[in-house]
Amino acid sequence: MNPLLAVNGVSKEYTKGNHRFQAVSGVDFAITRGETFGLIGESGSGKSTLGKMITGLEPPTSGTITYEGNSLWNGNRFNRLKPGEMQIVFQDPQSSLDPRMRVQAIITEPLLALPAAERKEKGSRERLLALITRVGLKPDHLNRYPHEFSGGQRQRIAIARALITDPSFVVLDEPTSALDVSVQANVLNLLQELKRERNLTYLFISHNMAVIRYMCDRMAVMQKGRIVEIGHVNDIFVNPVDSYTKTLLSSLPQLHEKKEDIHV
Repeated sequence: MNPLLAVNGVSKEYTKGNHRFQAVSGVDFAITRGETFGLIGESGSGKSTLGKMITGLEPPTSGTITYEGNSLWNGNRFNRLKPGEMQIVFQDPQSSLDPRMRVQAIITEPLLALPAAERKEKGSRERLLALITRVGLKPDHLNRYPHEFSGGQRQRIAIARALITDPSFVVLDEPTSALDVSVQANVLNLLQELKRERNLTYLFISHNMAVIRYMCDRMAVMQKGRIVEIGHVNDIFVNPVDSYTKTLLSSLPQLHEKKEDIHV
């Protein structure tokens, strides 16, 4: 099966004056349609930088990223996909939502990238009300501002914004790490349900091994900009090969239960 997304030899280097910092170095992985692929590592490991390169927010220094066989980058120019095909949910909903905009404007803003006819269809009042209700909010929330909501509610707004264009691929960059533990579980369950209902493919970025095991089919472990281990989630949790992966797992002994018994 051909991958939906393929990352080949991708590196990212930042330069400031005479100082160079290699954030990502020679990364390779592929994601097939319909799966949830996890990317895990400590803060500064390069995982969020990878997410930004995939979604067009940062150009790679070298290497290729393809989506359905088409290259996403031509030098520093992002070759845009079908509008709305790929979306991202950021870590902190407080900073990713414009505080001056009402919720309805926030959610529907991505529709501005669509052709007029498609924008009208996907931005219908009926569809908007169905979406806001599906993510666990109320119709009257559309007229409010982000500061009037809890962190979990704000992330639900961000999820609705990502889904308004009917994407096929969604990058979830630490989508629950800024939330209380009880709220995290509810949001993760919502993301699982939406994936099944909408036939979505996820790249799930996290530093939490329990969340990765709960959410993902396959995973890659990143350390200092490189992937040190990649494979099916259960295989890695049962028989990790790299010493860094073993260190991550040794700090979470409770994760060696069966996957269905894990609670996040």
